[in-house]
Amino acid sequence: LYKSLDDDRRRKYLAKIQLVGEEMYQYSKFRAWGRHFLHNHQTTNMLALLTSALVLQNYNEDKANIWKQTVVNVMEKNMFLLNHVVDGSLDEGVAYGSYTAKSITQYVYLAKRHFDINHFENNWLKMHFWFYYSTLLPGFQRTVGVADSNYNWFYGPESQLVFLDTFILKNGSGNWLAHQIRKHRPKDGPMVQSTSQRWSTLHTEYLWYNAQLLPHPPSDYGKSKIFVFPNWGVVTYGAGLPNSQANTFLSFKSGKLGGRAVYDIVHFQPYSWVDGWWNFNPGHEHPDQNSFTFAPNGQVFVSEALYGPKLSHLNNVLVFAPSPTSQCNNPWEGQLGECSHWLKWTTDESGDAAGEIITANQSGEMVFVSGEAVSAYSSSMKLKSVYRALLLLNHQTLLVIDHIEKYKESPISLASAFFHNLDIDFKYVPFRFSNKY
Repeated sequence: LYKSLDDDRRRKYLAKIQLVGEEMYQYSKFRAWGRHFLHNHQTTNMLALLTSALVLQNYNEDKANIWKQTVVNVMEKNMFLLNHVVDGSLDEGVAYGSYTAKSITQYVYLAKRHFDINHFENNWLKMHFWFYYSTLLPGFQRTVGVADSNYNWFYGPESQLVFLDTFILKNGSGNWLAHQIRKHRPKDGPMVQSTSQRWSTLHTEYLWYNAQLLPHPPSDYGKSKIFVFPNWGVVTYGAGLPNSQANTFLSFKSGKLGGRAVYDIVHFQPYSWVDGWWNFNPGHEHPDQNSFTFAPNGQVFVSEALYGPKLSHLNNVLVFAPSPTSQCNNPWEGQLGECSHWLKWTTDESGDAAGEIITANQSGEMVFVSGEAVSAYSSSMKLKSVYRALLLLNHQTLLVIDHIEKYKESPISLASAFFHNLDIDFKYVPFRFSNKY
């Protein structure tokens, strides 16, 4: 576009970019996004500042260098942290993860192009393809909605996928999945991208696309398989398949706040430049340890809470009563951090919330997954174990087993399970045969 602009427009646009770039730079010093690593706001705003610096460098080199140094300092720390996330996931979930990854892929590209900084061997980037493939429900339209989400992606993910194929995978799988998502994009309804997001990654998709990488699905495509995200604490089964009667999807979540790598860095403090949770913002996560979703025959039956209030029961996990520390549904209490618009992670014990996947096994079309989530509940309830097991017997029968243990002095006498569905109401319809029930 620059070549098509006359001198007057060039001056006006340059002045505007310099003005807003300076505002961004100053805000980065005290706004929360300036310190929250691996968060969608930080990566997005830092990329805006870097873009401004690259435009400005031929007109005000000193100022541009200050902005570039600021961005590189922050984003290199992000890339260093991402190298610990060995499963390619992002704790904010697929929707907000696409938001963050949009800017990370742009940074990786620009860092190599302008500063000769190479991140193509980053552990997270090598596995990030599976964050899109192994979270897709049958039909390539909807993703698992762990954490705040719409029904799929906020940005891309075609841009991120062609980037991964061109620079990381180089095997056609990224182009293939981008094609499947583009081909099956909903034309109307709640799964349609917003106008503010729909076109914003189109230019990078064109820039990065390599037509020589012929679209090719992953080698195990067509088979319903388990996939485990050990850092995220998420297990999926039946992802990345066409929509058909035989393709069932199941997901299970039991993980640590922020993901295992961030949680351990916060608690063990191996790096002097990380000041605990002050440097992270898992507010888009949900109280969802031991949560699950189930789509028998590809039809969503038990769903997640998507983007809403952080209430445990909306995430299909157990709540208990009477609890002495109940905050928003007296006398019931769910998991730590619940009750607000954002998940609370800095109050009381909330920063220690954690679940753990115990097992994830598959035998034919039978699947067994289990997790322990007692550390996601307040110690005031004096629970000893909150264990959940899922046994998928066939493509439309799921057995859910909850095993609860408590200490003798526990005030808890009641437990409740709620299974959430966004699309249909659960109703009991009596079976009638020959005019008799």
